[in-house]
Amino acid sequence: MSGSVRVFLACLAIFSAQAEASNGPQYAGYGVQAMGMGGAGIANPTDALAAVNNPAGMGAVGSRVDGSLTATAGQLRSDVHGAKNSDDVLVFVPGFGANYQYRPDITLGLSVSGYGAGIDYGKPIPAFGTSNVKSELAQVLVAPTATYEFQPGHYFGLSLKLGYESLMLHGLENFGATNDRDHALGAGLGIGYLGTLAPGLRLGLTYSSPVWFQKLDAHEDIIPAGRLNMPQQAGLGLAYDLGAWTFAFDYLWIDWSRERALSNSLTEGGAPGAGNGPGFGWRDQNVFRFGVNYRYSERLQLRTGVSLANHQVPDREATLISIAPCNQPKSAHLGFTYQLSDELEVSGAYMYDFRHITRGTGASEGVEAGGELHMLTVGFGYRF
Repeated sequence: MSGSVRVFLACLAIFSAQAEASNGPQYAGYGVQAMGMGGAGIANPTDALAAVNNPAGMGAVGSRVDGSLTATAGQLRSDVHGAKNSDDVLVFVPGFGANYQYRPDITLGLSVSGYGAGIDYGKPIPAFGTSNVKSELAQVLVAPTATYEFQPGHYFGLSLKLGYESLMLHGLENFGATNDRDHALGAGLGIGYLGTLAPGLRLGLTYSSPVWFQKLDAHEDIIPAGRLNMPQQAGLGLAYDLGAWTFAFDYLWIDWSRERALSNSLTEGGAPGAGNGPGFGWRDQNVFRFGVNYRYSERLQLRTGVSLANHQVPDREATLISIAPCNQPKSAHLGFTYQLSDELEVSGAYMYDFRHITRGTGASEGVEAGGELHMLTVGFGYRF
């Protein structure tokens, strides 16, 4: 990967860092319009970020360019054995996509998405170490995507997922961590299908392999096997158009349990950094997304939705949740799109993550963490 590309990805990662997320470091939705519908986009592609939800969706959006900016504001509060901590977060995360109808049955496109979580308490936590506690995980995926319409209304899509990852850990000396930052490159694949089953009824299927990252050498003494990969995931979506209404449903499975750094228990028997060493103790997530879009007029669309998931952090593994605030698995969404001209549209979305408190049990007794999150996204789309 060229130096200029690395610099570009590093800049995007800086934007993504310290943003609390909903499902691990993932957001509840990608693409402004999908975000307004609870993230439901596997069978309802609307813009050139569709490949993030389902690579085959790019086949149905035509030639267009989309850009967005998400403002994320949140509060995280934690209590670690009597040490009370707080962090107020305000970060901005960009999104970008471009798609080109190369032939009537082939599209070529690119989607860029960001993922992240982190905190900065500005003081030490005695149970963790002696320096100020701060963590930042930022991941950026650039996904070149091609689709093929093999029958009218039926698309197959393939994405190459090129990843950049940055991890900084500070104030965790008691766990063997060094106060350092490291970077890694990674790659994976995504495939998808989108098809019209009956008039107005669409089905979407998608699978993403893990994004396998290089070893984070600065953290190999604490992270199992020294690697922090993005997990494999699979999803199914349905969408139905009924007059001016569109109804969409997604089911997404996120396989956190196959990634040792995330799934190994904190009380795992191996030495820190070993493949069977201690990790975050996460379990798999099942995510359900429901969305409704209403075409109010030729120019204005209104939408809403919800995203509901199980919490990936068991109470018995809550010790490290105070440094990895991925703690809000249920959210409500609103959105709109206004057609400024035949080519240009503006969209907005708002998401509220419902406050969730995790109270540790067992080995995590005495640890409590929780927060709430607001996201406001504005984007423009241009058809050509």
